[in-house]
Amino acid sequence: MNNKWRLILDDKCNGYYNMAVDEAILCSYSELKVPTLRIYGWSEPFISIGYNQDAAGVLKPEINIPFVRRPTGGAAILHNREITYSLTCSLSDLNLPCEVKKSYEALNSFIKEFYKKLGLRAEFAKDVFPEGLERRENFCFASCEYFDFVINGKKIGGNAQRRKKNLIFQHGSIPQELDFTLIENSINNAQQLYLKTTFLNELIPGGQTDFREIADSFYKAFENVFNVKFDSERLSARERQHSYCLMETKYTTKEWNLKKIHNVRILDEISS
Repeated sequence: MNNKWRLILDDKCNGYYNMAVDEAILCSYSELKVPTLRIYGWSEPFISIGYNQDAAGVLKPEINIPFVRRPTGGAAILHNREITYSLTCSLSDLNLPCEVKKSYEALNSFIKEFYKKLGLRAEFAKDVFPEGLERRENFCFASCEYFDFVINGKKIGGNAQRRKKNLIFQHGSIPQELDFTLIENSINNAQQLYLKTTFLNELIPGGQTDFREIADSFYKAFENVFNVKFDSERLSARERQHSYCLMETKYTTKEWNLKKIHNVRILDEISS
């Protein structure tokens, strides 16, 4: 168990930079051996597509919103007003069980605690829909996987993870607000989303949430559940340099964003 963690409370940035930073943190783990929770936002509406998605099949031809391919799987997300996190650690950093499903459920327990502190009762989709889950859609929040969260019968946010041996990399999105019209106009087959998905401002009395307040509640839930201590830090100089390199040579390129990628993997996808 590693009780000392690094916390990066980042700014709202564009999608290319956000994905590049997450990968740079992942790549630095083998050297630094410091588990990291990064929380960030998006400076403008930005779509991320899942690692194995075909951009041409998922996105509307007339789309005028920038998009980037994630290093994690799952379906497309239109990021805008939301809290996004990335988590990089080993199984031993949190004493997680080796079995994939058990470790994924244990890791996501802090998100359930986060919702509880907001006065919301979140449940795993597997417990809400024991008769079976919906098929995967182009838009992430339109269908559920086992360990997605459901509140009042609707999915909220999404998480996707990759693992390689004992190393875990996980992305997650918690929407403060969703623009259903913009999503439907940008992503194929994303209709009647208001029946399937929800967001914080719809659930919390008053209808407004503050980005920094929600981010603080999020990492404090992690601290409480796993009994760790965060040191608030910035990226190392090497991580910053690597981020800029990745952004220029990978995440802004057509080769990465437009093609279906099955043969170049950072980690093995296990859940989304």
